[in-house]
Amino acid sequence: MKIRLLRFARQGLCISALAATLTTAVTAGPVAAEASEVTPDPGAPQAQPRGVPDLALPKSIGSGGQNGGNSEGKSSVGEEGKSPARAAVTGIPATALDAYKKAAQAVADSRPGCHLPWELVAGIGRVESVHASGHGLRADGTTATPIRGPRLDGRGFALIRDTDGGRWDDDTEFDRAVGPTQFIPSTWQTWGADGNGDGIKDPNNFYDAALGTARYLCAGDRDLRRGADLDRAILSYNNSRAYVNAVLEWMRTYQGNPVTEVADTTSATPHQPDPDANPPHPPATSPSHQNHRASVGTAGHSGAATTPTRPLRPADQPAAKPTPTGTPRPEHKPAPETKPKPKPETTSRPRTATALERIGPASPETTAGQTLDGQLRVRTVDVHGAPVPLARVTYEIQGVTTARFPDGARRVTGISDPRGIVTVPGLHVGDIPGAFNVRATLGSDPAAHPVTFTVAVRPIPADALTLLTERPLEAVAGSRLTDGVQVRATHRGRPVAGTQITATLIGPTEQPAENHRGPHFEDERGEPVHTIRLPATNRAGVTTLPLLQAGEHPGVYILRLTTHDGISADSTLTVTAPKSKN
Repeated sequence: MKIRLLRFARQGLCISALAATLTTAVTAGPVAAEASEVTPDPGAPQAQPRGVPDLALPKSIGSGGQNGGNSEGKSSVGEEGKSPARAAVTGIPATALDAYKKAAQAVADSRPGCHLPWELVAGIGRVESVHASGHGLRADGTTATPIRGPRLDGRGFALIRDTDGGRWDDDTEFDRAVGPTQFIPSTWQTWGADGNGDGIKDPNNFYDAALGTARYLCAGDRDLRRGADLDRAILSYNNSRAYVNAVLEWMRTYQGNPVTEVADTTSATPHQPDPDANPPHPPATSPSHQNHRASVGTAGHSGAATTPTRPLRPADQPAAKPTPTGTPRPEHKPAPETKPKPKPETTSRPRTATALERIGPASPETTAGQTLDGQLRVRTVDVHGAPVPLARVTYEIQGVTTARFPDGARRVTGISDPRGIVTVPGLHVGDIPGAFNVRATLGSDPAAHPVTFTVAVRPIPADALTLLTERPLEAVAGSRLTDGVQVRATHRGRPVAGTQITATLIGPTEQPAENHRGPHFEDERGEPVHTIRLPATNRAGVTTLPLLQAGEHPGVYILRLTTHDGISADSTLTVTAPKSKN
């Protein structure tokens, strides 16, 4: 009641003063960043499953090509030829279009570095509610029927308990996404805006919702001209790749085609973000909000005039029968009623999963011998991008690897939970460093958008290096060690595969041998080198030194072996003078 009184009081203000207030609010708007704002990311509450967006792409609506347009690119509605197909694609209700443009202008004034196009806000509005079409959009930005998503009770969608006391969504137990751009109340508390200057930040009002969406997309230091920032901004609104693709497709359609401004009262089938709600019939709009010029029954109007209906007056109602007097007749007892069979309870039609979405990193990393638990996850979604529970997903290990699922299996199948998520059970990555793939496929259609994870396996860090030779390293000057010397890397006595070892020849002064006169290796061109990286150790933890030249300068040298983790081992290398010939 207080809200209504405030609105009536404001409507009583001087018309010119109100117009000035509205103009100032819409063009400037209170959109400066606040210290309490945190840049939202794909893990934000707003990005979680909160309803069913309309992911139909422009090319799938109407006819006449991708955008339903004509080859000349002319407006579809006008004297040059009307095209319902084109209007279905590029048509935006007048109030919605006005709200999108004013929201973008307000953000351009306050955050010019964001470079927000109004067509992006329109893409969000199109996917979330089809611009509130069919819900009785009015010129002041309100709608005759509310636009609400499902209860966020964790059953098929996110679990978000009530944060607004039911103020915006009429639900005091759980939150619901509300309004033409489907804000959840907790997000609206931070990003809500007053786009029409009435002093109230109402997510159900198109002007307020559009400005709040613009602010949300421009959070932090985002520059939406950068592809990465644009992608993160949309993902923070709905963490679904299908959602991002649909919003971008609509944005580009509005940018590349003449946009048709249609009447708010244009007949449309309303999009209902709540899959369990019955879609409302397009509500009748009062004459004050109709944008057409023709009057019913006026002279010269083509077509028959319709007669408006009116409620029955008391004189029109049939007279009531008088109550009989005198001795009442025996009461007639009707036959016993047959109890109708109870109707079965109606349940929402189960949705069919049509695609998989990756959750988390595409290339998780771990160390050999470890187990990945809970890091490989996918979400099963339907054609609208909504999560689908009870869907079957198969994970399969690919490539040459010793990685295995529990019980040594290379393939496991899981069932999606109420949020549509399927998590890989404990995956032992094996003892071979390198990389291997795990491919997730949808049980009902393995070819439908499979998801591949690439698991990077780091070697176990060695804690000891051992030179595998029974003889001391000795050579005569001018000769070479003809047999390959091997090195083994171990961790707690067990062989470590994949260890990278560097071999360095050091002179008596702890400096690398400076010239070819001392011991040295040879590179691929035959040039002397004193430091060389050995091949990674094999599954037995062993690698082999290349042939070592003794050089021509007798002396005692050091062969130092070092891992990339800093573990080292020194061995003595003695170069003796050639025996003199007597």
